[in-house]
Amino acid sequence: MDVSGAQQRLQGALQTKRSLLFYTLTATVPLIVITLVLLFTQLHGTWLMLLSVLGLITGLTGLGRLLFELTLDVAGYPDYKLPIWSVFYLIIYLISGFAFLFFAMHSGAPGRWIHGFASGPREGYLDSLYLSLCNYIGSSPDSSIRLTSQVARFLSVGQGVLSMFINVVIITKFVNSF
Repeated sequence: MDVSGAQQRLQGALQTKRSLLFYTLTATVPLIVITLVLLFTQLHGTWLMLLSVLGLITGLTGLGRLLFELTLDVAGYPDYKLPIWSVFYLIIYLISGFAFLFFAMHSGAPGRWIHGFASGPREGYLDSLYLSLCNYIGSSPDSSIRLTSQVARFLSVGQGVLSMFINVVIITKFVNSF
């Protein structure tokens, strides 16, 4: 067995010469901004909804670009080679994107689409993160949270379908990296 060849493949899978700053910023900045706004301001309602929509758009931009580049990486284009750990950005984008979407729905019209979220903005955001995490892993949330509209139900199912697709992309990336 050629040990140096295996070490080179491992290094190639873990390191890249490309900058991943765009993905790092689009995955973390919206989460940091909403956290700081919730901790240090008294914004409510429409402003939080707009901020959540902006975070969702930022995350969708990063998710779309990363899926495009991962597709080209898996297809074998050397210019688009990404490290294997870049797939964790996909998970962050999906969970935070749907958390922003659920939080925007809750901030815009509390109780209209989802019952059981806390009335305060901080706790409502935590509830939206909780619901998004439950949808990602495919478990049902606490019985106190009920999706009362068809829109919320289809969004929840849509997140489950997207998470299955993302998991297939992640598995493909792992298999092709080694």
